[in-house]
Parts: sequence; C-alpha cells; structure tokens
Amino acid sequence: MEKLYAGKALLKAQPDYDENGEELSVKIPPYLPSESLKKAVEYARLLNRPLLIRGEPGSGKTRLAQAIAFELYGKEYRKYFFEWYVKSTTKATEGLYTYDYLANLRDSQNKSNEQLPEKEEYVVYGPMAKAFQSQKQAILLIDEIDKADIDFPNDLLLELDQKRFFIKELNKKGELPHEEKAKNSPIVIITSNDEKELPNAFLRRCVFHYIDLDESDDLDNSKENIRISRRMEIVKAHIASFSENSKQGELLSDEVIKDIVSRFISLVNEMKANNAIKKPDTSELLDWVRIIHYFWLSGSDIKEILLKKEIPYPEILLKNLEDFSRFSKLEL
Repeated sequence: MEKLYAGKALLKAQPDYDENGEELSVKIPPYLPSESLKKAVEYARLLNRPLLIRGEPGSGKTRLAQAIAFELYGKEYRKYFFEWYVKSTTKATEGLYTYDYLANLRDSQNKSNEQLPEKEEYVVYGPMAKAFQSQKQAILLIDEIDKADIDFPNDLLLELDQKRFFIKELNKKGELPHEEKAKNSPIVIITSNDEKELPNAFLRRCVFHYIDLDESDDLDNSKENIRISRRMEIVKAHIASFSENSKQGELLSDEVIKDIVSRFISLVNEMKANNAIKKPDTSELLDWVRIIHYFWLSGSDIKEILLKKEIPYPEILLKNLEDFSRFSKLEL
C-alpha cells in the first residue's frame, strides 16, 4: 500500500535540498495541514483525481504540493516535484511541451549536416510531461489555474483524466498520432484564487477542498477562540523557523503571540465591517510578527510595542492608500 500523507514531515522547519539531494542554506518553512486537508489528499489519490485547492491568500494552498513531496521522498523530493505557475497568457500545451521550430529550421538549412537530429531532440518537455515521465509517483503543482484563459482548464481534460497527451510534431505519415502516456500517475495539486469560475467539465474531474483557517475538530470551542488558536499555531511554527539565526532561545511567549494574533483578528473584523478594500491575510500576519520579533530582538520593549492602542508597523498590514488612511490610526 502507498505511503499515506500524514502531514507530519514539516511540523517544524526542515533543511531544503537541491535536485541532487545536496542540502541548501535555506529551510523549508513549517506546514500544518488540517485533518480534513489530509483526508482530501488521500481521497484524490484513491480516485486518481486532481485535488483543487481554494482558500484565502496565505492559507497554504501553494505549499501543499511541496509538503506532500517532502513527506513522501525526503531529501530527494525535488526529483519528483514539478511546479507549473500559470499566468494570464499561459497556454495548456506549455505545461506539456514546446517544440523548437527555430532550431529545427536552422539545422535543416545547414547543409553541412549530413543527417539531421531526430525530431524528438527538438521537444522541450514541460512540468506536466516531466511528472508523467517520472520513474516514481510525482507530485505536480498547477498554481493559480484561474489566472489563465477560461478555456485553459478544459484544454487539459484529457491529460488530467487519462494521463496522456499527443505531440503532433512527432506524427509520422501512415501511423497513429504520437502519444505519450504517464509511467506513473502523479499526485496533482491545483490551486485557485476564485478570480473566475472554473468550467463544470473540469470541476467534475477534481476533488475539491477549501482551506479554512477557522476550521477545528474541537466542537466545544467558540469560533473566535478557534480563529485565535489556529493562527497562533501557524505563527508559533513559523517564528521558531525564522528565529534559528537569532538570539538562541529568545522566542515570543504564548501570551505575546496571542496578543498579536488577537489584535490582527480585531483589525480584520473592523476592516470587514467597514468595507475595506483589502483586508490583510495570513501571509501578512506572518510578516507582521516577523517585524515585531525583529525589533524585539533589536532591543525594543515588546510590551511597549503592544501596549500602544494604535496598530504597530501598519505598513506591513495595510496595502491600499484608502485603507491605510482609514485604519492605520485605529485603536484596538
């Protein structure tokens, strides 16, 4: 039986590695998946379907694929981890392959070549094709699929459903179209920011999960306590990782972290109630904590910072001029 994704490999920051398994100077930040997210990963694997992930910015959508790959393959994970970052101009074929027509033309016009290279040599495979070619089950990230043209998801139905694709440039007269099939069906993680609705034909082929940072298995806890405790858990994991190069043992206390998170949530609630243009998300919370932590280590009085009624370091949280004018002096 295949190894299940338990979500335990990145409970704290781990060394990162290159494709040769050599340790890098950077670390992989912690990743703390919920029980429902871990189950969704297994449902997708059992059904051999892509897992479509949605959630607020900073909730960990993009990092899920790396976390799965690292848990399954450890320091060799980059051999089996492929990333496809979608842009507004991205075409579906780019994730499969591109054909170097210019090199092909140049070689064909070079009369000094007695024999031209095989056409296969002009094919440059993309991340999806490389995931299909992997000798072990690969993990493929297709990030922000909703950024592309509305037809983009439907252009990948064959590839996502049947794990095969065609290369028309390699077709030979009198033979069937040249087809490439996956050696091992990859785990496909697709993220979306809800910028546009995705086609129903595409959605039917996916397992869906929404990352909800307010989710909890504790039914006795209030929603507000859940919001605070979940974000505290994320902050504590990250603060431990970026503190490793700081003064040894000097971490923010649980009391201070709770105060920071509570003020953050109060700000978000206030902005939501007053129709702010852009509310801060989890990634900005982590940046805010990092700045507070840095100045604390530099000698600032943490209590003095947090006792101020106005938001400390509002530039980290408020990214719109109107929001900054309205909320930077807000007393929380």
